[in-house]
Amino acid sequence: MMKSIMVIGAALLLSAPVAIAKERSLGVCYADVKAKCADVKPGGGRIKDCVKTNAAEFSDACKARLALVAEISKACLADIKENCPGKERSCILKNISNVKDKCMEALAQAVAGKK
Repeated sequence: MMKSIMVIGAALLLSAPVAIAKERSLGVCYADVKAKCADVKPGGGRIKDCVKTNAAEFSDACKARLALVAEISKACLADIKENCPGKERSCILKNISNVKDKCMEALAQAVAGKK
């Protein structure tokens, strides 16, 4: 049960808010990205670059979401490199049983709402 909750929570948290310009994947950052990056053509990391450039002007909720994704990505980077040949963050969910304590702790704290 706890593992299922963590997988669902991790899926929500690891969905990169700048990877896909759709409201459901951008979540709390949707309005900010739409306002600041509407004219940016997706692909080649252009939306990600736009988010980096404009992040200081985003809402507090979006800044918190971006910080959380960055923290989890950092904590799970070694696990992603080891378990995911394409280095995509969402792959780690398929390999959740293989992640090390540092990554699992970051995911657990995020799912529990402590970060």
